[in-house]
Amino acid sequence: MISIVIPTYKGEKSIPILINRIDSFFKKHNLNYEVVVINDASPDNTKIVLKEIIKTNKNVKAINLLRNYGQHNAILCGFKYAKGEIIVTMDDDLQNPPEEIIKLIEQIKNGFDLVMGAYEQKMHKKLRNIGGLIVDNILKKIFKLPSDFQLTSFRAISRNVINSVNQMVVPYPYITAMLLSQTTNYTNVIVKHEKRHIGVSNYDLSKSIRLALNLLTNYSSLPIYLILVILIFSLSISLISGLFLFLSALFFQKYQVGWVSLILTISFFNTLNLLALLVFGLYLARI
Repeated sequence: MISIVIPTYKGEKSIPILINRIDSFFKKHNLNYEVVVINDASPDNTKIVLKEIIKTNKNVKAINLLRNYGQHNAILCGFKYAKGEIIVTMDDDLQNPPEEIIKLIEQIKNGFDLVMGAYEQKMHKKLRNIGGLIVDNILKKIFKLPSDFQLTSFRAISRNVINSVNQMVVPYPYITAMLLSQTTNYTNVIVKHEKRHIGVSNYDLSKSIRLALNLLTNYSSLPIYLILVILIFSLSISLISGLFLFLSALFFQKYQVGWVSLILTISFFNTLNLLALLVFGLYLARI
């Protein structure tokens, strides 16, 4: 069994076309499959369209969320219902050709736990590419990925990784980060990426920046190490300036009585505050 998990939002026009192409692909290759479509509270007629599809195609499961939870929560929901030994995630915008799924599946059968499609040429709009680049670079830094590794939402995952991801509890789920946290046995495979002919992307630069901040605070200790750098810099400035003021007051007596001690005390205890924040942050990261 191969499960195709598709989150959809405003997909009333694209979903029927996509499922027909998926159905044709699996029949051609004589493979057992299911499609799990998660309707993320679309304001259009997606719910009605899905209801009609499941009447004629028994391989399709449709899940309607009560409100808009976002793409990644929708995919997590799909993981809970997917029964396949191999799970494929793809978008509903027809930019991921179902005919390319075979390339992902083959690499899973070759022993990889996570296979991500690497686009020959990204067909997203320029601003989305910039936003995606920011997020991808952060992920590569966090998980120490090769610089040329492509991170996309068109991917195949083995059942054991899905089982581990389903046990994770995170406040801001990001599927790629969750998958990478459960395996290092991953690879890329070259796939096509088609132009979007229906609708517009729901992602923009501002969403990518918010996503990048969530990644840093939920899947990384990098902010803690940033505090460490600030601490070392602050401590160095405090010691150097303190020594300078002390020597100046001692030998040249240029300052009023009490001024030097006040400045040194403030500098010293501010540095201690930063040290306390660092220790607190380290313990939080371990929790």
